[in-house]
Amino acid sequence: AKSLKRAMVTDLRTGMLMTMRLTLSLTALALLTGCGTAPTPVPPPAPVAVETQLLALRPLDLVEILPASVTADRVVTLQARVAGLVTRIDAVPGTRVAAGTVIAHLDAAELDARSAQATAQAAQAAADLERATSLVARQALTPAEFDAAKARAAATAAAAKEATILVGYTTLTAPFEAVILRRHAEIGDLLAPGRPVADLEDPASLRLEVAVPESLAGRVAPGTTLAVEVAAAGLAVTAPVVEVTPAADPASRTVRASLALPPTTGLRSGQFGRVTVPVAAGQRLFVPQAAVRRHGQIDSVLVAEDGHARLRLVRLGEVSGTEVAIRAGLAAGERIILNAPGLADGSPITPR
Repeated sequence: AKSLKRAMVTDLRTGMLMTMRLTLSLTALALLTGCGTAPTPVPPPAPVAVETQLLALRPLDLVEILPASVTADRVVTLQARVAGLVTRIDAVPGTRVAAGTVIAHLDAAELDARSAQATAQAAQAAADLERATSLVARQALTPAEFDAAKARAAATAAAAKEATILVGYTTLTAPFEAVILRRHAEIGDLLAPGRPVADLEDPASLRLEVAVPESLAGRVAPGTTLAVEVAAAGLAVTAPVVEVTPAADPASRTVRASLALPPTTGLRSGQFGRVTVPVAAGQRLFVPQAAVRRHGQIDSVLVAEDGHARLRLVRLGEVSGTEVAIRAGLAAGERIILNAPGLADGSPITPR
């Protein structure tokens, strides 16, 4: 038993010794492997040669751009003035018509009959007055009877004229050269007095209406010329202010102003426009539009600073040719990078 115990202790010591030797060997191998090969250093990126531009303030008239709408100064709605059945209507929206063009006709047979009756009565009364005149000259008629004949002739003539006017109301015509906007009646409709038939507008009377804040009302007066733009019609001109409402709207605190527009192809009422109102003289920084980076709704510019490109978020303003004004984000005296393809914030640069 003692011999067996000694053998087991000897085997245990031998196993522990071998394990320690193996651990030391692996540790030494790992140290030799890690320390024997040094990592290859990565060289820094080479500076990129870029063109820069020094920013300086430039004079600029500060303006306020206001939304506006194209409207017609002369707009009319043709309405039925007598009751009648529509037998004819020539009101195709978009059609240009001359003054006096028949737009619609109503069938009112009772008015025709009334007119014929009134005309006949007027003719009879006129003949009676002529006979009464000859009789009174021969003193065969009393003055009272002659006066009664004159009164009947005048009354019947007025009734005939009234009947003729009412018959004329059955024909609706364009009051001026116009464009038909919309039609409200069709053939066969029975119209009552006051029923709308068609809307017309004078294309030569188009204006641009704008709501001017009361703080700018003093800069918009009749006779003042302002820059206007209607992009849909390709119109960009200066237009005179022809009308300004004397009272402000208590809800919006604005006054309505109208500007006369020149005849322009494609210009029509309802189009969106802009009116530029000068506010004051000021200064702005301008940068080329090509130097502005756009990422969705975010605009940025790269600035040269201590040999590196630095990204600046900016707020853009007015556009002038190939340049755009900077409202915020840059300062005078800084240098912006003009050609910056592939550059990022912090990239090394060499200004040229």
